[in-house]
Amino acid sequence: MTQSIEAPAKEFCIDWTMDGHDGARVSITLSGQVALLDGNRFYKVDGVLYISEGSAYCREVGNPRLSVRRNGVEASGRHWGWETISARKSANRLCTMDGYFVRTGYWAPADRSIQLSIVAEHGITRRKSYSTTATVRLVD
Repeated sequence: MTQSIEAPAKEFCIDWTMDGHDGARVSITLSGQVALLDGNRFYKVDGVLYISEGSAYCREVGNPRLSVRRNGVEASGRHWGWETISARKSANRLCTMDGYFVRTGYWAPADRSIQLSIVAEHGITRRKSYSTTATVRLVD
């Protein structure tokens, strides 16, 4: 498989603020780009997840484990279903090191766009909260 980028990459960015106890806030940013490869047969998401503003140890929001998820949308409006595409990292770890990730996958002829969002798992119960969704339209 030759992986040459034939369509220009499209950029995305999600800024999400998590509120904690006593008015504490931690801002998380997900940014990167999505491109179609090899004659629109594969997609590639290349991004970074990081703490853009907030506590040094994120204890105010419970130090959640953060990851990125993706979903695809076909021309008919049918969705692929959400799938995690990055390793879960604690917010403490993201304070000292950005969470880079790369994901490639199959892109069917009916596919039109990809959706991305941030997931935060809290505590031992693994209660989840989700950021807003960024939709990147790759095919008109």
